[in-house]
Amino acid sequence: MFARVSRKLHVHGRGSPFFFKSLLDYCSTPAALVAAPQTKQITPTTGSFLEECLINSLGFSKQEAISALSKLIRLNAIKKDPNLVINFLFNLGLTKADIKKVISKSPQLLLSSVEKTLKPKISYLQTLGLSGSELVKLVVRYHRIFFRGLDNHLVPRIECLRKLLGDDEKVVLALRKIVFVPSNNAVERMEQNVAVLQNNGFSNDFIAKFVLKSPTLFIAKSEKLQEVLHRLQHDWGIPRDTNMFAQGIDVLCSGSKSKIDMKFEILRSYGWSNSEIIRMVRSLPRVLDTSHSKMRKILDYFMKEVGFSADYLASRRSVFTFSLEGRVKPRHEVLKILNDEKLSKAGLVNILSLSELQFQNRCLLPYKDILPDMYESYLKKVGSRKKQL
Repeated sequence: MFARVSRKLHVHGRGSPFFFKSLLDYCSTPAALVAAPQTKQITPTTGSFLEECLINSLGFSKQEAISALSKLIRLNAIKKDPNLVINFLFNLGLTKADIKKVISKSPQLLLSSVEKTLKPKISYLQTLGLSGSELVKLVVRYHRIFFRGLDNHLVPRIECLRKLLGDDEKVVLALRKIVFVPSNNAVERMEQNVAVLQNNGFSNDFIAKFVLKSPTLFIAKSEKLQEVLHRLQHDWGIPRDTNMFAQGIDVLCSGSKSKIDMKFEILRSYGWSNSEIIRMVRSLPRVLDTSHSKMRKILDYFMKEVGFSADYLASRRSVFTFSLEGRVKPRHEVLKILNDEKLSKAGLVNILSLSELQFQNRCLLPYKDILPDMYESYLKKVGSRKKQL
């Protein structure tokens, strides 16, 4: 073990005699021999301490353990007993699979202090009413919450949400949206943006619903929010009391004006008029979240391959939300065969809107025996997993 640790220490520049003495002292203590429930006891003779811990306590393969530990920058924290963290997570209700998932992404969590770092944050979250499966779900999906400060990050944001939402159940729903917002002045921006919306006549109910859906108000500058409100109301004409208005705020605040304008230019280059573009984004602002390359591919396929006009697509904006390779092309191929065989007169957009189960029941299974090649070809393109539907 010491040869391996020595090589790692050399890489990270921690080859001091003091560190080796500390390591020897640690490995001779009872704490170093603590093992997680129902796991093999870890001793200094079984190899790399953390590596063996992952393998024996959480079921990592050797390669998985090496890959996870490669994300660690500091090795001096090997003096901490990782089993304390593992046992803590087990006691919260996480399964071995849950913990493996968390540690694979953030192995540094093993080096955290249970008493100083983990317990205080869990205790605070429990004051919001989080417990049982809901608490486990939060820890598994948003485990990086443990790497945020309690007093300077988590508490101010939650108290800000409490003031706005007035209900801890709603605070919990909004928590996952704001816990990772990196800005140090997130609370200040939130308060400024709430004031901007209130000054523009938006109700507290609208603001609360928006906060539950998006972290935008914690991120956007108030000047930009004011510009976005003007653009949505006066340039795009989206009714302000609709879900699409809230979606428009989110889209425009999260993207730069130049990127949004570039997407308008892409649409114009395919012959779209300004009125056609506005008609589409008014009904689904999220279309503008589409990347430049995907937007071009979608326009190429629907306008050049299928033959749809800009006017037609402007009223059928949902086509921009479908996967070209996973849904559009495979279903279009099926539809062309059925049309050629005079077995269907369905339109492509309607077919694209069907769920996978509905599509197979309507367009594949009835013709499986008379058109077996079509059926098999479709399944190969979309993946064998859909055979189970």
